[in-house]
Amino acid sequence: MARSDADIPRVTLIIDLPLPDLFSSLVKGLLTDVVAVAPKGWLGRPPIKLLWRRLRRMTTRFAAIMAQLHAGTLPPPAAPRAPAPPRPADAAPPSHGSPPSDGSPPPHEPRLPDPTRRVGWVIRAIPGASIWGGQFKEMLANPKLPTAYADAPQLGSVLRPMCHMMAVRQPAWLRLPRAPRPPRPRRVVEIPPAPDWLVNEPGAILRPDGTVWMRIGASTKWRPGFGETLAQAQRFDPPIRIWPRTEWK
Repeated sequence: MARSDADIPRVTLIIDLPLPDLFSSLVKGLLTDVVAVAPKGWLGRPPIKLLWRRLRRMTTRFAAIMAQLHAGTLPPPAAPRAPAPPRPADAAPPSHGSPPSDGSPPPHEPRLPDPTRRVGWVIRAIPGASIWGGQFKEMLANPKLPTAYADAPQLGSVLRPMCHMMAVRQPAWLRLPRAPRPPRPRRVVEIPPAPDWLVNEPGAILRPDGTVWMRIGASTKWRPGFGETLAQAQRFDPPIRIWPRTEWK
């Protein structure tokens, strides 16, 4: 027998809870769905374990940041990392699972597989997780959260990944400014000089970039007394570039 929407249990978070308890309650509900999926093998044991650990760490970090904020011991936000130097073209990319070439120790935990890095991958992989995505939207709409974020920008390291996992659009106060793009080098096109006969052609329009333009429509036959001014005749006869030719582009 098919279940109607009225039969599906709805969970409503209590907005009056402290923010750490609010986030912890949300994650606990999501972890309940993760545990229910694990025996069915839909996602696989390694991603399930990594998702479990990540959610637990996010809860712990959120609570620790808020505790430091209330105690007045929260350190200032770390400076943004400098971009990594470009890898030489002849350098081979490191193989998966091999230790880093710079001698640093390998990470303690493998990264999530590529398919699970897509936006909203938790919603796709965990049945019922969309309910918690809606609850997370309500939490982001809580007026206490933007105020806490303004005092503790470190909360963004928890909230932004959760938005990515749950396919929730980041509110304006949570988005990071985009890094400025380096200016693109302008391509300089060398235009060969136009021949003298073209430069001296009646009606030729010489422009500073070396191109030559000309009107070839009805305005070239304009004479005074035709009932319209020259400017009016040229409205429907825009200049056409005649130098350089197409093969010189």
